[in-house]
Amino acid sequence: MFQNLQKLFASHQRKVIYLVLVALAAFVWWVYTDIAIMFGNYGPLHTYFDISLSAIMILGFPLFLLALFYRGLKFGKEENLNGKTGVGMVGGIIGTIISGCSCCGLTLAAYFGFLPLMNFLPYDGLEIKVLATLGLLYALWSIVSELDTCAMKKRKA
Repeated sequence: MFQNLQKLFASHQRKVIYLVLVALAAFVWWVYTDIAIMFGNYGPLHTYFDISLSAIMILGFPLFLLALFYRGLKFGKEENLNGKTGVGMVGGIIGTIISGCSCCGLTLAAYFGFLPLMNFLPYDGLEIKVLATLGLLYALWSIVSELDTCAMKKRKA
């Protein structure tokens, strides 16, 4: 897996793209997150756990996108994508949306309709963020560990 990460970052261009995507994700998170309100409303344990999940999303989702782009250029056919790609995309998108909006109602969650669900759950949507992070990590591990392999479906004879 580490060899595949080295392959992924062998290109200077991909390193720059990754850093730009991470900076963009971190900027969006910083703009839409009020840490002081989170500490006041949720306390330190919840807030630090939330920030940790956000950091995983900020670093992991751009890496997933970069690996997906790398595989797309290498294999280039839509039928070569599998279900894990969808899990990673959904997990990354939901986790990224929730990363910047678990502290108040005037953020990205309102635009996507997650506020009623987040208010219904006992930990104010942190459960969704944990599931999204786990989905992203699973898909990220899967795509990076099989970066240069393409599983073709068998034809029925």
